[in-house]
Amino acid sequence: MISIDHIVGALLGTAVGDALGMPVEGLSHQNVRMYYKGIKEYRADEKRGDLQTGQWTGDTQCTFAMAEVLALGDAEYATRLAEVYTHLLPEARRWDPVTIQRVKDNTLDLPHEPTNGAAMIAAPLGAWWAATGATRDAAFNLMMPLFSVTHRHPAALAAGFGQAFAIKVVLTTPEAILDRDVCWKQLVDTVIWAEDRLGDDHRVSKRLQRLTNHLRDFPLDLQDLCDGTGTYADESWPFAVAMFVRNPGLLEATLLSSINVGGDANTVGAMVGALLGAWHGWAAFPAEWKEGLEATNDLEARASQFAAAMLDQ
Repeated sequence: MISIDHIVGALLGTAVGDALGMPVEGLSHQNVRMYYKGIKEYRADEKRGDLQTGQWTGDTQCTFAMAEVLALGDAEYATRLAEVYTHLLPEARRWDPVTIQRVKDNTLDLPHEPTNGAAMIAAPLGAWWAATGATRDAAFNLMMPLFSVTHRHPAALAAGFGQAFAIKVVLTTPEAILDRDVCWKQLVDTVIWAEDRLGDDHRVSKRLQRLTNHLRDFPLDLQDLCDGTGTYADESWPFAVAMFVRNPGLLEATLLSSINVGGDANTVGAMVGALLGAWHGWAAFPAEWKEGLEATNDLEARASQFAAAMLDQ
């Protein structure tokens, strides 16, 4: 049975991972080790100086915007999300000004930018999928217009759909019967299915297939197999979901080791944190992570309202 605590965990896990990875966003593993001695707790961004300890970025802001739109339940989801983003994105932390302007002008079309932004904000969609029991076709038809408000490259859309599916599986599979290899195969098959409907770009599923026999490898080896953990959807998202599948039982160690490889660290943290939160529930997160997170009480209240709305459907 899906619980409110686990849906809340998926959303708050996004924020925790985002805030932990925020100070080392864009840094190499070597620089994370040299200048931060590895991330073990919330830190201020000493490099850019714009965000303080425990603060999150636009990754969290946009994830919660998605949750609020889904909770409305009025079927005009994409229109509502575009309206919310029009007001949100000028204030969103670290979003590209060009992307923000294109959202406002409704001219966003980035065919050469297969970035990870759709996967980054997919946790609420995975919770919706789990709560409604929607078919794969119905889920695809709902999600594509929502993702396309900001991301239209087929690889970005496939990764977003894959992350939503992974969240759905985690929320609906009892811990005792979670089979790593079976779940991975289901994930690969689902991403291929989505890619087939989006065109002929199969880079995301090919990356997942490359990782299939390496799900017990060390984090840096997984990063190498992904050709890095940058902003591209076929790099950082397969790495993130592989890190979760590698060791879902260790919440803190899995999240911190995912972030400390460097790269797009806050988004990797957000994606892994969402999966770990869906698996463990918000109650399982360390007290210091809850207390040190920016606006914890507000985020928890918003996530709880979203979870209640999903379970009432």
